[in-house]
Amino acid sequence: MNREKDKMKRVVSGVVTVVLASLAWCGLCLAADGPLLFDLADNNLKISTFYNGTTLDVTGKVPADHDVVVQVSGPRKDVHLKEKGKVAGFLWMNKTDVSLENTPAVYMIYTPIGRPAAAFLGPHLNVGYKALLRDITISPASADKAFIFAEYVKLMEKSGVYAINEGTVRYGEPNNGMKEFAATLTIPSKMSAGAYKVTALAMHDGVVTNRVDKNLTLELSGLPAVISSMAYGRPLLFGFMAVFIAIGAGLVVGFLFRGGGGAH
Repeated sequence: MNREKDKMKRVVSGVVTVVLASLAWCGLCLAADGPLLFDLADNNLKISTFYNGTTLDVTGKVPADHDVVVQVSGPRKDVHLKEKGKVAGFLWMNKTDVSLENTPAVYMIYTPIGRPAAAFLGPHLNVGYKALLRDITISPASADKAFIFAEYVKLMEKSGVYAINEGTVRYGEPNNGMKEFAATLTIPSKMSAGAYKVTALAMHDGVVTNRVDKNLTLELSGLPAVISSMAYGRPLLFGFMAVFIAIGAGLVVGFLFRGGGGAH
């Protein structure tokens, strides 16, 4: 009887040891991967009549020895461009049609304060323009892909929808092994209505250890929503209204100019 009790004790002790070791191992794994908390101040932004872009605050927590990069992207689409070049050695003209497939309409990166952005960018991290180029298909096959992509990025940066925002993620003081982070995202006026993704990436020693994705929706509101609904739902009525508005605007301008001319 005593032997059976001793045997049972050894079995229970072994099970407890295994459970405790497993919990400890899970704790170490969690610490290594880095728990990441992340949220948006608002996940549904309205594009109203006088909308001219806005900002969006994001906040979260990350292990004290980690960094955070925030990425805004989407939606993916195919882009068709005309490549210019010299014809006959001196005349600049459109030479060929170029396509960029699977290209995000918006791509903005926000990197931590106090360190160069290059430390958080690269194909190995799947962050930045070089990583983006890897995921985009450019045709024809004979095209200078690096040059075309670089020119496309310049065009999108001028529109404000592509950007590498260095030193824009701020940190709070470490507390109990964690630290708070915050960033203010720029939502440009050229960022049209649609579904986007805001991603927080936790990094440690040049490796992405965790990520959290949040959905962001830009939605037409008020007069822009009415106009859009009419344009797609009642195109004939919308066409008549556009003509009447143009005629009315022309009459008003003509009246103002006639009034100005009579004053002299």
